[in-house]
Amino acid sequence: MGNRFNVKLAWSEDPERKEMATPQVKELAEKDYEAEVVGAELPVVLDFYALESKACQTLAPRFAAVAGKFAGKVRFLKVSRQANAGLAARLGVTATPTVVFLHGGTEKAERLSGDDIQRTALKARVEAMLGLPVAKPAA
Repeated sequence: MGNRFNVKLAWSEDPERKEMATPQVKELAEKDYEAEVVGAELPVVLDFYALESKACQTLAPRFAAVAGKFAGKVRFLKVSRQANAGLAARLGVTATPTVVFLHGGTEKAERLSGDDIQRTALKARVEAMLGLPVAKPAA
């Protein structure tokens, strides 16, 4: 079902993107960064996205799947790079999608960025951030 008036809706409000909004993945606004990320007890994974990006659309269900696996252990947040340009600049995010792994506002794992971020790579970075043993890929 298309948007009859060609109005851009928020990621979670767009009826064509219902699968993107999940109970485990929340939208983050720049004004909430200090409370939701720096002050968070749990580690946080930020997914900087752009609505028009096909790579971001491809990443969304993978991001949600990993979020479901680590529910209660890690917070997963989506950040619109355009709507939160100041936060993107503050964290040095220049491309979408970019996934940043933080705890207490400090990066805890190497970022993922690019057109084809795989679920296994995302899961491995979260496990590394939590200090869990990471399975080695088969040779």
